[in-house]
Amino acid sequence: MTYKLNVAKARDKITNTINALTNHTQHSGSIFVATNKETIYQKCFGYADISKKIPASSESQFLAGSVTKQFTAVAILKALLDKNININDQRKLKDHIQAELNNTIEHYLPAEHEIWNNSMPTWANTVTIHQLLVHSSGITNYTSLPDFEKQKFPKNSDLITFFKNHELEFNPGEKFAYSNSGYYLLGIIIQQITQKNLDFYLEETFFEPLGMRSTVLPTHGTVDDLIRSDARFANLARGYQYEITKHDASLEEVNRYESMEVPGGAGSLISTAEDLLKWNNALYAGKIIPTFLLELMLKSYLVTERVDAYYGYGIEIMQSDVFGEYYSHRGGIPGFRSILTYIPSLHLSIVTLQNIVADQEKLMPEVEIIKAGLPQTLSREESLLELVKIIENKYPSIIENRKRYELAPIYDDIIKALHKI
Repeated sequence: MTYKLNVAKARDKITNTINALTNHTQHSGSIFVATNKETIYQKCFGYADISKKIPASSESQFLAGSVTKQFTAVAILKALLDKNININDQRKLKDHIQAELNNTIEHYLPAEHEIWNNSMPTWANTVTIHQLLVHSSGITNYTSLPDFEKQKFPKNSDLITFFKNHELEFNPGEKFAYSNSGYYLLGIIIQQITQKNLDFYLEETFFEPLGMRSTVLPTHGTVDDLIRSDARFANLARGYQYEITKHDASLEEVNRYESMEVPGGAGSLISTAEDLLKWNNALYAGKIIPTFLLELMLKSYLVTERVDAYYGYGIEIMQSDVFGEYYSHRGGIPGFRSILTYIPSLHLSIVTLQNIVADQEKLMPEVEIIKAGLPQTLSREESLLELVKIIENKYPSIIENRKRYELAPIYDDIIKALHKI
């Protein structure tokens, strides 16, 4: 598909679109739109720290949540590449890596590994690395388990124990079901293959060579802890929330930051918009992993829960009638939201980072009641649309607050604007 981006028109269209949506609002975060050669739009909004009146800037660091997953996916591909570097024939090397991806978890984390705490689950014999990467393992998502927020996990094995004894939700490979548990395990597997801690491996393999000087994958501590005790996080933003159904809702700092022991390879990354742009430009140019592995990563393996979206390795593959296939992933963690996108036909990246999110806790019991009452004949997508319609009709402040506070919805308008250039 041929689509030549008119940079001047794109800049005007995107700038006008964002300005119209951010006028008289209280957004906080950063939006960065750039080709691999030229910045089209860059602006920071609001505050990195409201109480200290520290404005958000290009140096502000944000928790990236599940955008971390593509780093974990690339890391395991790179680790397997380096492990088999003595194979000189590219076809044989690709076949060998694919075979390794089809190995089971037990192959890398055997029963005697400390992670299992002397009790390896039976599914470790059947679930493959590939199935972890594409969310088709059937392993229970630990962040969805009851009482998750009340738990403490001093060691990796404690978190694994929290979910490992649950039965698989379906036969591995049968369908797509998002699971942070799978990517947490992938982080442990990377450490086993490389014999290096995940944070150190990412730092020496990706962040340092790419000049991503503000990007870190912390392995412990909350936002409070990191700001107070680690100079690497001097520019880390604080996270804020608003009550989603309350008219003219006010902001307050999140009451419970996630401790970075918990997300691991599923969501612990901290970065800036500029660093994530460096990542995109290097990754999709084949400068991090060779093209044959990038193609493996970007293959559409399974349809996701989003309309016309497929999942590769740590990335969603989207379709546009105008500019063709493109790649994106969203992230969410208490106090923060993120979206990282790359459109290959335009050589264009869109980075959206925000430190204001909706507090939905009071709404969740009602959501569960509505979900239980929806017709069983509806598809998952239809059920979600109907649920959103019912909730938003009952609480019009949801839409008002989202427009007022959140940058993430503006991302969808940027995509629409690109279709009209």
